[in-house]
Amino acid sequence: MDIIVTTPKSQMKQAAEEARQCIAQGGGHYFRRFAFRPRIEPGDRVYYVEDGYVRGFARVVSVRTQGETWCDTTGRAFPPGTYVIMAAKTWLWVEPVPMKGFMGLRYAPVAWREIEVVGDWLAPRPPPSPRRPPREDPAIRRM
Repeated sequence: MDIIVTTPKSQMKQAAEEARQCIAQGGGHYFRRFAFRPRIEPGDRVYYVEDGYVRGFARVVSVRTQGETWCDTTGRAFPPGTYVIMAAKTWLWVEPVPMKGFMGLRYAPVAWREIEVVGDWLAPRPPPSPRRPPREDPAIRRM
């Protein structure tokens, strides 16, 4: 199943730096850590909410439970858990979809498989539509 996560405002600069490094290196990986194993498999999508909009998604390449993990970008250690790994080259920007940020994860509606892609991982971040404020989508399943 596809999931939705939020990039906290306090981590936006870090996320942009991770993306910049992946582009400079011609590839790389992103990860999200969970204390439990979400219902997600390789090939599924992880959608990201940033600043009140779903901005894009990346494809899952592996899901694994592992011990402490270090982030190469931040030098920060992450505790044991389930790690959802995504290849940077699979990132696709989408037409921004209004959605308020949240903690944890949510399962994405199947209809989002038809969401409009507006750029690949090397394209600039698209601006949000000024006519659509963030709102909750009733089709999204909360954890």
